[in-house]
Amino acid sequence: MPPNSNSASKPLHVAGQCRLDVGDSTFLGEQRIALLEQIAARGSITQAAKALKMSYKAAWDTVDAINNLAPSPLVETAAGGRGGGGTRLTDEGRRLITAYRTIAAEYQRFLDGINAAMGDPGASLALLRRLARRTSARNQLIGRIVAVNARTVDAEVLIETQGGQRITAGVTNESVEQLSLRPGRSVWALVKAVAVGITREPPPPTPGTNCLCGEVQRITRGEGSAEIVVALSAGVTLCGVIAADVLEGLAITEHDPACAVFSTAAVIVGVDD
Repeated sequence: MPPNSNSASKPLHVAGQCRLDVGDSTFLGEQRIALLEQIAARGSITQAAKALKMSYKAAWDTVDAINNLAPSPLVETAAGGRGGGGTRLTDEGRRLITAYRTIAAEYQRFLDGINAAMGDPGASLALLRRLARRTSARNQLIGRIVAVNARTVDAEVLIETQGGQRITAGVTNESVEQLSLRPGRSVWALVKAVAVGITREPPPPTPGTNCLCGEVQRITRGEGSAEIVVALSAGVTLCGVIAADVLEGLAITEHDPACAVFSTAAVIVGVDD
């Protein structure tokens, strides 16, 4: 079947979007920048979400992801502001919006130059596209290795996150070698929300268990389960998913103290190439 004459006559056009990554995770793109801009303009995550036609939960999850990846928080929420106010950008947040818009404008000019140079219908261009790696892990933290304690068949890797918390990951000795895990190296720590338990008080220290404590930021109830986000220091959060009856037994509400508890084996360590 002959090619469609209309599509065949259309010139090749190079398109793309500007995105700032931290390692292999998307940090800031157009949608996240738009959310930050709306928060700055409206002073409320609720109103920002409505303006962008996002759900309240999706907006909060996005803010959590941004703050967890940033060297310092980009969004701050004053006490009592969850219902519709008291949310603002930090100086770093405003600075990054300005930087992103400047970079995006330069990137667009770059694309315009390429497309202008491709005006010759005989020109050809090999387009290479970077494949963004994605993960289902709800909790994605960045940090630096403090120590690696090797044992017979495995090792414990002590990681200090950007918020100053320390967590331990259990990995094989083969992974230590293949990933060149060593003190001082920047790494990713990924933990699925279903692997994170929530307690009101810190449990007794137990080998092979991580415990990070803070304040309940929000609770989202579903059918038979509940998602609890615990705010730690420096804007870092951890999310746990527990059974609804367990939540009722905890008698825990937003702004109450709480701890996120998870096994060292539940921590997946990643590195930048």
